[in-house]
Amino acid sequence: MPTHLRIGLALPSRPGVFWLHFLGTTSDPMSTKRASSTPGAASSPEHAVTNAILLTAALGWGFSLLIQRGRLTWPPLALLSSLSTLAGCLALVGPLILARSGGKQGSLGELVWLTGGLLVWLFDIAAALRGSSRGLSWATPLGDRTMGLVMLAVLLAGWRCGLAGRDWSWTNVMGWALGVLWVAMAAGSWFLTPASGLSGLVSR
Repeated sequence: MPTHLRIGLALPSRPGVFWLHFLGTTSDPMSTKRASSTPGAASSPEHAVTNAILLTAALGWGFSLLIQRGRLTWPPLALLSSLSTLAGCLALVGPLILARSGGKQGSLGELVWLTGGLLVWLFDIAAALRGSSRGLSWATPLGDRTMGLVMLAVLLAGWRCGLAGRDWSWTNVMGWALGVLWVAMAAGSWFLTPASGLSGLVSR
């Protein structure tokens, strides 16, 4: 963007001595107008919807290829069980990470992560005290439906209390991802395994 330098000449304070003052720079208003009207500066909502459709189509095509090649069964109970175990392992370290962060004001995602982690820890400790820890899945002591319904209640309550702010910290994003996964697992346990009771998708 072209700019213009303004230089002024001051009156001499002593004979033969002159001072140059830089009065500042001015920009060309036409060039500024052209720069602000450059296309592609911000993506429109239509582009976001198109990207979401393309990503969904790509994921659907990838899953169909895996099912056709026999690398993935439908319903994908083994895959969902693995995801539930990974979510439980991440939930276990949630209270430890959030306790060390030292933040006084938490976000909704952090609340979900902390609640899920405390639930896993408390149920594991209760099972160990009862002496019934043999054969217990330490990462997923609760059923998928129970965990998902609890996380759904936490999400709705936190949203109603105004905790759902635009915080893009990694702890908030991780908590949201775990919460959405737990709720989706609860919904999937009804549609994919309707006769499994509260055990959900993870085999005990």
